[in-house]
Amino acid sequence: PGFFAANETLNELPEGVLKRMVKDTRKLLNRETESIPVKEYLKATPGMKESEITSAINASVFILRQLAMEEKADPKAMNSILARETDLSKAVRATFALSFKEDEAEKKIRRALNVGKLLDMKWKLGMGISSSSCTALKAPFVSLVLSVADADQEVRHHPVELTIEQFQDFREMFKKMALQIEQV
Repeated sequence: PGFFAANETLNELPEGVLKRMVKDTRKLLNRETESIPVKEYLKATPGMKESEITSAINASVFILRQLAMEEKADPKAMNSILARETDLSKAVRATFALSFKEDEAEKKIRRALNVGKLLDMKWKLGMGISSSSCTALKAPFVSLVLSVADADQEVRHHPVELTIEQFQDFREMFKKMALQIEQV
């Protein structure tokens, strides 16, 4: 099946399934997941073949990549491009256009808040032997390297050195956060 046959499959999908497929495709393109669960879509759409679902997913990938290259990110412009280039129904075009707008809004918020995701935390215990002001320092310290992915998925490494007391405070803060997360 070609692109227009895949468009027809997209037109036939129930609204909730289509929205989930577009969302899953966005996650794939943003490298938040490695694959899209075709089997789950088969269960949600009885009567459709695996090849039809796969073609619809491939068409979604193509459509979202093309929309991402457009300079105008507003839903009206996206909708008119999709109307001109595809035979998707109005409702399906709106789903693609609005999902793109939602994704862009989320990226703007993340950038504005500069929220990152902690990927890794490496630590080692060290001993300060001497410094420029003290020849017999003998002060223990903890060296941390925090690996954080920013809103654009770029990984940054943040080195931090803490005294043992500071590290214990840091550890207590993480314990409290873990307890609060468990209560949610």
